[in-house]
Amino acid sequence: MCKLVNFSQAVSVLVSAYTLLAISVDRYFVITRPLKPRMGKTAAKLVMCCVWCGALATAAPIIIVSQLQKPSLWHQVCELDICSEKWAYPEQSEQYTYALLILQFALPLTALVCSYGRITYVVWGVQPPGEAESVRDLRIQHSKRKMVKMMITVVVVFTVCWLPLNIFILLWTAHEDDEEWGSWPGMQYVWFVSHCLAMSHSCYNPIIYSYMNVRYRNGFVQVTFLITF
Repeated sequence: MCKLVNFSQAVSVLVSAYTLLAISVDRYFVITRPLKPRMGKTAAKLVMCCVWCGALATAAPIIIVSQLQKPSLWHQVCELDICSEKWAYPEQSEQYTYALLILQFALPLTALVCSYGRITYVVWGVQPPGEAESVRDLRIQHSKRKMVKMMITVVVVFTVCWLPLNIFILLWTAHEDDEEWGSWPGMQYVWFVSHCLAMSHSCYNPIIYSYMNVRYRNGFVQVTFLITF
């Protein structure tokens, strides 16, 4: 269970990050190249398969190094185990931590900011074809604003949820040998809050899309209706 829990948690987090990355790239091509054909079902299934295979491959080292340990004399006397990672060399753990920070946080965030920034520029810069019509133009302008607000919200929520935990991990890695820093009484509370905030991110995107996207909301209602009846 030690290996399974740690591995499944890492895979879930990476799947969420890689899915956001895939969605941002897909939206970029759909909006910036409207005359190109949309992604078909086969291509979508292939992207989903790549997302899961990438997440499984990235998290593979965790299932190898996770094991039950008694790290201190207190644990040995009380015969209590904790589930943690045991690497052959400390530098391997540090390198893998930095790799996860890049793949799970820095890369998706960069893709979100760049793609959605470009989409915003294209959406606001393109004028509707034909002669000007006030009603039509107002409706298009309102739709543009909603799309931009939704994309900004997605980026902000992702950053707010994951930035505290990644800063904590960086500081923890940098002060790993500092006993005074690690024994600070508030450390466990900071870890608990930042970890819960990061894990809660998976709950927010469906709420954002449902609240700010009518098509998503209608599709969700239809699926719920079909499942229920």
